[in-house]
Amino acid sequence: TLALGLLAIGGYVIFNGPGLPTTFLAPHSQRTASPTEHQSNSRPGDMRLTREGIDRLLGDLDEAVRRKDVEGVLRYISYDATITIHLKQGPQQQTALLNRDDYRKTLAMAFAFPSDHDFTRTNTSVSLAADERSAKVSFKSIETLRPSNHEFKAEGEETLVFTIRDGKPMITSVEQTFPGDST
Repeated sequence: TLALGLLAIGGYVIFNGPGLPTTFLAPHSQRTASPTEHQSNSRPGDMRLTREGIDRLLGDLDEAVRRKDVEGVLRYISYDATITIHLKQGPQQQTALLNRDDYRKTLAMAFAFPSDHDFTRTNTSVSLAADERSAKVSFKSIETLRPSNHEFKAEGEETLVFTIRDGKPMITSVEQTFPGDST
């Protein structure tokens, strides 16, 4: 996820042309267990999100980004997730609506760029729903990219929505915003 939006959205726009936004598809899901849930005392299978569990999951995602591990990022994203990427350039903004497969391709293109592997997440805010079955997480991200022997900082803001699906915490919504004038 992640501070690679500048390159990702650029690559996506180049390969998919002016037909934004794209339609959503529902490719086959890869579901995995995660440390972000705990068993409630009320009944078996009644999973709840905790702040500590979400922090661990975010740490796993951070490491996957630093390793440029596309599948490590996608393992927590549901098959039908809503993925929206906004790229601002001055007063103009481009928006791409991606399905999970498109996001996989976009991440792979973005991860192909040389970087310092210094992805950093800051200003993390977690809002748990009262029923602890969903949470909204917002943060800022920074990473140093090095395309063609040039260095620039890719900065962005991201909002993730976690929802318990089939007893597992999954990201059901990703919204990324990147200023086009990162330095």
